[in-house]
Amino acid sequence: MINAMSIALQNSVDTNLSVSGIFSNSHFKRVISNGRSKFIDTKIEKYVPFLGLNKDATRKDALEAFYSYLLSEYRCEYVYKNFITKNILLGRHSLNTSTLLNEFRVGSSLADLVLINAKSVVYEIKTELDTPERLEDQLTDYQKAFPNIYLVTHHSLIDKYLSILEDENIGLIALTDKFHLSVIRKAKYNPEHLEIITMFKALRKEEYSNVIKEVFGELPDVPNMYYFKECFELAEQIEPENFHRLMSNELKKRKPKETEPIQSNLLPVFLSNICLTIDPTANQYDRLFKYLKTKIN
Repeated sequence: MINAMSIALQNSVDTNLSVSGIFSNSHFKRVISNGRSKFIDTKIEKYVPFLGLNKDATRKDALEAFYSYLLSEYRCEYVYKNFITKNILLGRHSLNTSTLLNEFRVGSSLADLVLINAKSVVYEIKTELDTPERLEDQLTDYQKAFPNIYLVTHHSLIDKYLSILEDENIGLIALTDKFHLSVIRKAKYNPEHLEIITMFKALRKEEYSNVIKEVFGELPDVPNMYYFKECFELAEQIEPENFHRLMSNELKKRKPKETEPIQSNLLPVFLSNICLTIDPTANQYDRLFKYLKTKIN
């Protein structure tokens, strides 16, 4: 997928980092809050001579060209997250029945994506730009909270990661040269490593309180300074697989405020994961769409 920008700039390191930096949650938070982003507009102005756009081109057209460049020249983590969001969450499931969590804290690791529906699945991304240096520790953390785990990587790295993944319960998904996600090895359900303390600490106060109340019928009547400790001691009495089920029910409630733009053709594909993460209100989506429609010349 080569575009005019790819040919003109010949995949320079500075350009790769510069363009990938556009697709950041922080910049689009400014767009939905203020109606513009100085950072994004500066990048568009800088690269517009290389984008091959016509005189009526909009910011959406420019961002689409940037994203096309990343697909071709610099498949950073965001590209993979976006494919998982569009192809797995929205392609196979629905925001009505599923929840996708970004950068979810599990122990001392951050899971790139966690999909919660009838089952819970961790997606750990290792792009061509990454190393497997921390992978073993990450997978160990994830297994303490989730029984289904996939490593997602580029098709050129399949053999490398199959040789690294000693635990055959860990699945492997590859981004193909035709930009599809292909299951190379299916993840196997493995609850034996589930750990109450890791699952408990992954929840917010309201969420673990709901779990405790559902199991025990009431909450600890103690001062705030003792509340976490008392709830955790009760949680330790719950069988780990059952706690995981209850935890997943709570995480599934973390729904976006507005689901229609993400599930429809209103939102450009290249913004699927960003909007799922920054979670705009209806008014903020209006600002975003107005920004995207604005001509750049």
